[in-house]
Amino acid sequence: MPKPSTALQTSLLAITQTAVGCGIGLLIAGKLGRPAQKTTATTMISVGALLALPALVGMVTRVMNRPESERGMRRRLESIRQDSGFPDEAEII
Repeated sequence: MPKPSTALQTSLLAITQTAVGCGIGLLIAGKLGRPAQKTTATTMISVGALLALPALVGMVTRVMNRPESERGMRRRLESIRQDSGFPDEAEII
């Protein structure tokens, strides 16, 4: 059975977080005064942005280090130059 892609998992996670946040916001909205609503909304947006930050950083890192990029090619060439081609535990005669 194939595993779902990380992009799909990330998207589903974002959708569920958004749904939970909207649900909590709707439950609380009528019970708070206007200043408290603004504070709560700002806090929820800030927490959502902080939770999304690792996914955004991971996506940017993957794009920068993809094999076709210049940086990816340099890293691969450097690893080829430094690697002997033999595993560390192999006995070389």
